[in-house]
Amino acid sequence: MRPIGFSTGALAKGDVARGVELQRTRQRIDAVELSALRDHELPALAAAAGALDLRHFSYVSVHAPSKLETLDEQSVFELLVQLPEPWPIVAHPDILRTPSLWRRLGARLCIENMDDRKTTGRTPAELRALFEQYPDASFCLDLGHARQIDPTMASALQMLRELGGRLRQVHVSEVGTRGEHRALGATTRLAFSSVTHRIPEGCPLILESVIPPEDIERELDAVQTALEASAVQVATA
Repeated sequence: MRPIGFSTGALAKGDVARGVELQRTRQRIDAVELSALRDHELPALAAAAGALDLRHFSYVSVHAPSKLETLDEQSVFELLVQLPEPWPIVAHPDILRTPSLWRRLGARLCIENMDDRKTTGRTPAELRALFEQYPDASFCLDLGHARQIDPTMASALQMLRELGGRLRQVHVSEVGTRGEHRALGATTRLAFSSVTHRIPEGCPLILESVIPPEDIERELDAVQTALEASAVQVATA
């Protein structure tokens, strides 16, 4: 079974400790992404990181801010590198304004594919160009972003073929037309099931579905349904 868990921001926007606590005692969850998606959240995350009880999780990552509004690039970088070294740093391409700075992270830098609100990192070709700039970086496949760009999921399959050796984690959620992350619907589960068989068994799944805490188990079931459908497709192919 792949490691699985939620982004803290999906369950408790702006409250990393709460997002961890909602998952920490659940037997089905053994991965977590600590979210600082808004840059004003990053100083608090950096300050609190050492006090978080993360012993339950076999995989921990951190999501860097998606925009620079209250902090500059250098300040964001310096706060991120203070975090424990084993944690991958998931980043949107548009905050990587100074390549020589971010290349210092090596494989710890985990570049995520983007939705249609962004101007780069959306397609296999755009990702190919990014990884030429960051040859040691790893990859976070966002299935919802990939489906929004290409509902056939052909682009997602190509990303996995070309970048599978870099794959560090996978984001899972349904993504709406405005880029909002939602619970998985039946159509999304079916689309995801066409590619999840190509995701290595040990690759962590991080759910970004914005849901109330009482729906956590239901969303885990939805993801599991997509994985099981994928396994059936492989077995009968």
